[in-house]
Amino acid sequence: MTNRYIPGSQCIRYTCMLWLTLLLCGNVLAQGSRYTIKGRVTDKDGQSIPGVTVLLRGTQQGTTSIADGSYTLGITASPGSYSLTFTSIGFAGLDQVVTLGNQDELTVNATLAEENQTLDEVIVAAQTISGPRRQFGNAITTIKGQELTQTGTGGLINSLQGKVPGAQITQNSGDPAGGITVRLRGVKSLSGSSDPLYIIDGVIVSNASDNVSQQAAGNQIGGANAGQNRLSDLNPNDIASINVVNGAAAAAQYGSRAANGVVLITTKRGQTGAPRISFMTSFNVNELRKNVPLGTLNKQFGFAGLRLHPIGGISPAQIAANPGVTTIGIVRDGATTNLATNLVDVTRYNYFDQIFRTGYGTDNALAVSGGRDNTNYYVSFGYLKNQGIIKGTDFTRYNFRARLDQRLASWAKMSAGLSYSNSFTNEKANGNVFYSPINSVNITNNIWDITKRDAAGNLQAVEPTRVNPLSTIEDMTFTQSVNRTISDLQLNLTPLKGLSVDWILGVDTYGQFGRNYIRPYPYQATAGLPAERYPLGYAATANNNVLLLNSDITVGYERYLTNDFKLNLIAGYNYQFSRSDFSRAEGQNLAPFIETVNGASSTTFGVGYGLDRFNLSGYFGQATIAYKNLAFLTGALRRDASSKFSPSETNQIYPKVSGSLVVSDLGFWKTSTVGGVWNDLKIRASYGESGNLSGIGSYSRFWQFQPIAFLGRNTIIPSSTLANPAVRPERMAELEGGVDMSFLNNRVNLSFTAYNQQIKDLVVNRTLAPSTGGTGIINNVGTMENRGIEMMLDVTPIKKKDFSWDVTFIFNRNRNKILSLGSPRIEISTVSGAPVFLIEGQPASVFFEFPYARNPDGSLLLTAQGLPQRERGTQGAGADLSYTPGRNDQGQPTGAFIRSIIGDPNPKWTGSFASNLTYKKLGFRFMLDAVQGSQVFNADKRTRENVGIGTLTEQEMRGTLQRGYIFAIGPIGEFRVDDGSFVKLREVALSYQLPRIKGISSLNVALIGRNLISWDNYNGFDPETNSGGNADLVRGVDFGNVPIPRTYQLQLSATF
Repeated sequence: MTNRYIPGSQCIRYTCMLWLTLLLCGNVLAQGSRYTIKGRVTDKDGQSIPGVTVLLRGTQQGTTSIADGSYTLGITASPGSYSLTFTSIGFAGLDQVVTLGNQDELTVNATLAEENQTLDEVIVAAQTISGPRRQFGNAITTIKGQELTQTGTGGLINSLQGKVPGAQITQNSGDPAGGITVRLRGVKSLSGSSDPLYIIDGVIVSNASDNVSQQAAGNQIGGANAGQNRLSDLNPNDIASINVVNGAAAAAQYGSRAANGVVLITTKRGQTGAPRISFMTSFNVNELRKNVPLGTLNKQFGFAGLRLHPIGGISPAQIAANPGVTTIGIVRDGATTNLATNLVDVTRYNYFDQIFRTGYGTDNALAVSGGRDNTNYYVSFGYLKNQGIIKGTDFTRYNFRARLDQRLASWAKMSAGLSYSNSFTNEKANGNVFYSPINSVNITNNIWDITKRDAAGNLQAVEPTRVNPLSTIEDMTFTQSVNRTISDLQLNLTPLKGLSVDWILGVDTYGQFGRNYIRPYPYQATAGLPAERYPLGYAATANNNVLLLNSDITVGYERYLTNDFKLNLIAGYNYQFSRSDFSRAEGQNLAPFIETVNGASSTTFGVGYGLDRFNLSGYFGQATIAYKNLAFLTGALRRDASSKFSPSETNQIYPKVSGSLVVSDLGFWKTSTVGGVWNDLKIRASYGESGNLSGIGSYSRFWQFQPIAFLGRNTIIPSSTLANPAVRPERMAELEGGVDMSFLNNRVNLSFTAYNQQIKDLVVNRTLAPSTGGTGIINNVGTMENRGIEMMLDVTPIKKKDFSWDVTFIFNRNRNKILSLGSPRIEISTVSGAPVFLIEGQPASVFFEFPYARNPDGSLLLTAQGLPQRERGTQGAGADLSYTPGRNDQGQPTGAFIRSIIGDPNPKWTGSFASNLTYKKLGFRFMLDAVQGSQVFNADKRTRENVGIGTLTEQEMRGTLQRGYIFAIGPIGEFRVDDGSFVKLREVALSYQLPRIKGISSLNVALIGRNLISWDNYNGFDPETNSGGNADLVRGVDFGNVPIPRTYQLQLSATF
């Protein structure tokens, strides 16, 4: 299959032409009489219910109630009797019959009964597939937009933390727009991504974290980047609701891209009635939540400037040059190294005080919505500015969104949406050795006054080969700017009773521009900085331009076969296209006052260009048969074809079947005693297969070529990775079962799900013998499984007119295991030195390295000098990790060094607890978020101790630890693994609804806190961290990462 490139400008022209055509046809198509239906929606106590969806059944004409519960619905319809439906989350649906005749205006009031989790709540399972919750055989979580804006964060994905069963959402970095990792039911790929598919109003959008701002060629910068996710471009204030489909249930509509789950985002729309204005503004304060304890003893071994244990030990020349130095020979792994033992006076400084600050920010949103006759509109603006807790970092974002809904006739409606965002980020290098602010502190002995300057105001050198930590703040520029547009055009037709036709055209396009500048260090000569530290300056630029397009047409037909049986049929076609162009240029050795690549020395100039594009098309069909609205059976099938597929794998078929039974609607249940207490019981099960394209590069099946310089000219050579014409997408088969229950008049609601995922055809770069003509080949050789449970419990202990209390518990447990790899072990390269491995029979990404030697009782087996040491002995080969410790006649370790699993970043379980109390106009809510049973590879801890600034180092200087202790544990990987478990006070919000003011329908003030407290035993800033960013297999690594700040926010919102 060939790729076809559709230019973005052509897509926009086509969209605009079709939009205008549909608008011009509106008056021609419109028919029937005009009516206005007004009323007010209240609960049983007479309290207003805003946000209720009011729909004239069979016409797709509807509106929503405003803050005082009132609504106005303008419709075009023929005279006759119709059903007016009222639905809202937390309330039972209501149908009322209305008769349209000669009158132009009707008043229809409605009273809704409360229901915490109704089986009749309409949920979205795919962009054009929706229905009552009772009919779905799989778990789907719905989050209201209001829950996202009361979390103290301007990021969409951050707001979901602790709210989605089965989801582990990790903030990788505390930068102002730091990346977020989302995993639904565990790791899904070994070469690609486990990030779910994101759909906004039918548009498939990118959440990539492409790096344009950290481009330095040396491994000191480019090797690990926490990055940004592109969903940081979105304004949470524009979101109406989010539906999360965890498993393979979305296979019917999304097939080869549904294995990681799907997040369906619906934005706000205008409703018929007078213009409605909503406004929100906030002021926030960001601060460092926890300091890392550093040594404060004003002493130093040997002499000022000597490292705790210099490479090779203290030299005879150093001893001769510093009278009074005494030494001891420390034996480690059979070799003796001389270390200084005498102490001298020094002054110690806290460098973290020089790089951290208190950051301030603001988030503002303004929206205008309304409509009349056949046209509804929604327009919003957003402005966010947020300073980071690292000096010189900030994130600025401007947003604009517009939505126009136009009814063309009683059976035809069109909609067009446009979203634009512009953002700019000031960053500092992250996730590397010498250039991130955090690591420049960790790797520099804190005996230097880093604020000291020469007569010209320049910073001065610290110890040799080290960069002054303040240079990372003052002398380095890392920026990126992003312009993004997301647009859609939709047409919804109901030409015949029971027949619907939906068409969506969506375009997501953005451009990123990154700039790097490191000015020449004025102290580079005295510091002795090597070339890869860029002592003479560095400049780089990078551009990334991305276009995603999708076109979907869905035809649905619904009819009653008998009074008891109803059939729903859906068929559709989907086309997707993606293109990205990436270019970069860099140079070193800058001329004075030059900050651009053009000013670099030509001998160290480098450029790069990358192009990626693919398309995917698929047909799908789905049939659902319902019996008495209590038993449902669904079957679906999708066929995919893609330019990524090899010719022998052109067609990929993905089946799905699901069923549900509402036991509580059976006659015996309704008349039994248990039915009075146990209100609802739904049993559900589903099986589906879906794919993951992210593990296959667009050109992985081809033999690729690489550029190379030869005799002063450019040429190409074949890649050492051989072509594989039979590569195919990774495939997941999932079996899921669960129950949904409610008790005590729906005051207690429980949802429980168990699942088993079998993932096969995992793409692995398999090593080959040189005799094959290459060193590796991309092959489908891996298999993996995820097994787990999810539970969500909603309880309303108190529900009165003026006082209510709701609590929610979420518990998740996932067990991941690699079943086969094609090789027993695969090591994942990391700049931090984290020993990340894939091992058959183990969870993905375990830490596999040297453990402590231990006595039979588990205590440390010490050397003759009383120091810890590595374990030795004999060990199995391949995936056999068992070993037998070896001991000599003195009981000391002997044999080869042993490797074992010293840590696992995959948690044993995650969960959350949320409490929401409301008393009259006062509200108070908080949420605890927990991750338990995981480990973090704390690379920063060893770095701090090695250079002499850690707390263990101070104990060694005070004599409470043996001299040479830090030197002895240096090669022991187990020392660098810490407990990653935590319980966080993720959110706290105190709100008050102020008295009404004339012209203002609602006015609310809130004080919000986020990440206020963390209960953990972690020896660092925060166990919630990952310097590998969105890298799927590098998890739980702390290496120069910015900690997540504590945030306080004062928020004011109003509706006019």
